Amino acid sequence: MSSWNLFRAALIALFLTTTAIANDTPASGYQKGTITQDFSPAHKSYDLKDGSNGYQINNCGDFQDGQVVDYRVKEDKLYIRRDDGKEYKCSIEAKLGTTVDDSAPIARTYQKGTIGGYEVRRDTHIGGGGGGGNGMPGNPVSTWTRHAKVYELHGVDLIYKVDYCGAFQAGQFAPGQVVEYRVDGDRLYIRHDNNKEYSCQLEGTIKPDNAKTEDSGKTDAPAPPASAAPAASSTAKLSISSIPDGAEIEVDGNFSGNTPSDLEVPGGQHTITVKKSGYKDWQRNMKVAAGSSIHLNAEMEKTPSQ
Repeated sequence: MSSWNLFRAALIALFLTTTAIANDTPASGYQKGTITQDFSPAHKSYDLKDGSNGYQINNCGDFQDGQVVDYRVKEDKLYIRRDDGKEYKCSIEAKLGTTVDDSAPIARTYQKGTIGGYEVRRDTHIGGGGGGGNGMPGNPVSTWTRHAKVYELHGVDLIYKVDYCGAFQAGQFAPGQVVEYRVDGDRLYIRHDNNKEYSCQLEGTIKPDNAKTEDSGKTDAPAPPASAAPAASSTAKLSISSIPDGAEIEVDGNFSGNTPSDLEVPGGQHTITVKKSGYKDWQRNMKVAAGSSIHLNAEMEKTPSQ
């Protein structure tokens, strides 16, 4: 074989080796993860896992079951790298709990608590509606609803309100069930199957009423009449985001903050407007039910240059 043929063969081998390494190595600043589909008639989302982390995401591109992607996380958004170098911007619905390796258990401190019951909350998500211009139709508005079980967990000192326990709400509990739990930031973890955990969203805490005291020297006073059940919430929660972020939010013509923001509004008819310099106003007229939780994602359309 001539020297030229040997040189050419070496170049081809080097190119193939470099390509193979590049395919197995995520781009700078990204991690590799695997997509799992979670489709239902009322909701479309994906699970993305990389072995040590897991996220439930929506409001982004279309992916195949088992697809390997490069991704990065910034604040409450997850960005997936496209083939052309651009990114899909996805909303993080939940951070999925990870399984602890039984062969090397992590030392964690749990407390015992009791499930006091649950209520079902309806979460409505609204997205789309952007694009268009130059005579082209805009993107259709999409709406989907999820029903979340909000559990009361009676702990040592507090009553915890938790929901979205585990991937696809796998954590299901019965009133009176005793569980082991721990709290870390805005997440509450419930232990199951020895060293595994359900990761739950912590919605809030309540201080229990411990009015009963020991006083052997006094005659017990008659118990006060039972208080009426707390009135149902008269407000709805609006979680408003936009593409791009940093837009102004107006509710019924009144400035209410910048995206992304969580707002509370009275139940009833409202006009939601999202404004940003250089973009057309995004507006929705909607009727919200008291006690509901609604997510709005305003995909804004750029104003045509003059």
